[in-house]
Amino acid sequence: PLRYRIWAEQEALPLSRQLVKAPTAAKPLSGAMLPSYGGERRRAGAAEGAGREVLVLTHQGAIYPSAWERFAPYLAEFVGTFLLTLTYIYNYSASRSSVWTATSNGLMVVALMYALGHVSGANLNPSVSVALMLVGRHSPRVAARLCLSQTLGAISAAVVRLMFFSGSVDIGPQKGFTWGAVITIELLYSAMICFVYLNCAASMKNNPVAAQNGFVGLAVGFSFVAGGYAAREVSNSVMNTAIAVGLGVVDCKEGFTARALFYIFADFFGAFIGAGAYRIVRPDEDPNQSESRRDLSERKRQDGNSGKVAAEFFGTFFIIFTKALNRMGSAAEEGVGPEAWSVAAVLTSMVYSLRGVSGAYFNPAVTLAAVVSGRSTCERHVALFYVVAQFFAAVSAASLFSLLNHGQPIPLEYRSSQQSYGAKIFAETAFSFLITYVVLASSVSRSELASPSKQDAPSGEKVSGTLPNNDVAGFMYGACHTAGGFAAGHISGAMLNPAVVFSFCGMSALTGRFEGAVWAYALYHLFGALLATGVFALTHAGLYRQVDDEGDKEAVA
Repeated sequence: PLRYRIWAEQEALPLSRQLVKAPTAAKPLSGAMLPSYGGERRRAGAAEGAGREVLVLTHQGAIYPSAWERFAPYLAEFVGTFLLTLTYIYNYSASRSSVWTATSNGLMVVALMYALGHVSGANLNPSVSVALMLVGRHSPRVAARLCLSQTLGAISAAVVRLMFFSGSVDIGPQKGFTWGAVITIELLYSAMICFVYLNCAASMKNNPVAAQNGFVGLAVGFSFVAGGYAAREVSNSVMNTAIAVGLGVVDCKEGFTARALFYIFADFFGAFIGAGAYRIVRPDEDPNQSESRRDLSERKRQDGNSGKVAAEFFGTFFIIFTKALNRMGSAAEEGVGPEAWSVAAVLTSMVYSLRGVSGAYFNPAVTLAAVVSGRSTCERHVALFYVVAQFFAAVSAASLFSLLNHGQPIPLEYRSSQQSYGAKIFAETAFSFLITYVVLASSVSRSELASPSKQDAPSGEKVSGTLPNNDVAGFMYGACHTAGGFAAGHISGAMLNPAVVFSFCGMSALTGRFEGAVWAYALYHLFGALLATGVFALTHAGLYRQVDDEGDKEAVA
């Protein structure tokens, strides 16, 4: 259903081992939909319509699949969801500690996505399948079959659990919280998972057929890690409709309870939010557009800056909301580890999802450094909107946290730090320097390193519309927050972002505590970012070399 849906709806497939069709006459395909195909883009010949760009797909084997091949994706979804649900059920046993639960669940998603992605796309979640249908990547019939396979896999795992093991599962709100808080968090993180999957797997730009990325599984799996740790003080998160069904079956062992229905409801409707957010940040990837609107000039007109600004808002919101939730109540008593790990996880997922849209800065200091260094993907006036969106997202995340936490502000530090103020600002400056330098370094492509003198973008101007593909860029950015979170968490609280300082201190100010010393951290973040920009320019001097029109003079920008 996924591998062989090429363009047969428009024209009969040629009986050849090389399929050539013009993408302007058919629905675009992502790497997630055609995992077994290779391909390349080239200019069309006279017989294909001279001057048009076509996608050449090379296919190994028969054009038409056998009955077993048609069934294989559904079997893969059944087996994958069975194993994933079994992992959740074991981890959510009432007698187990929750310290490593989210990591276990998330890494199982990573393993299964890489193992089954080339067979079925590894949706493993009815919410993801529905989201793919909503953006035109699945037909309703295929989506329904996938959802059924996933649900049957989850129910089978629940039945196995009831047959061989005793005990209950821990789902529902924790003491002091209501179902409203559970549904809110479940809805948002389910939407985030669908959003990440669509951006990393279904996007033609982020996952093209001819050059598929290698980070889909990592990005989606880390989304589960982030949501699991963020929600643990309120409830054990599920973020998967099929798993919610499986947990509900186990939960009803002693009699019917409706607790799982709340999770099912939230996870299902999260698909609609995730699909809507995807359409906002990538408006030019709508497969249902008419042929006239696929014209290159029309696409350029559509591809404005609103999607980029929205991408910075969405990414910053989830990063700061995750960081805040890790400081809720007794969760802060577990130390800096869960926060550092989960913030790094959500940051990794968001960078992989949105790096090709806005640059995925999510930090006013990093945005400033990107503009000053000339490594920004946007004009300077648009970068100002980036910063506004980041601060607005931070305030939104902090306000929602306060609403869920009964009006309490966000703790600024873990316990009471005994370090001097000088030690705190040095820690914040040093790790802001690290984050900025790594982000700038990840924007450098191999072609730039191979021939730096050919760069024609003057210093301070944008280099290109999008950053070069980089399968480790998200992991690099996330690793900085893991390192900084662990190292500086007990010293300064590891703010590491002016938007975090603004939102956390702002909520404290509303309760009568100004925290002026912490407000000043933002200035040191900016200083660290500018210092990193200078060091980057020195260590990458070749990127700033310019050649004049005659090619006989060189100047260092």
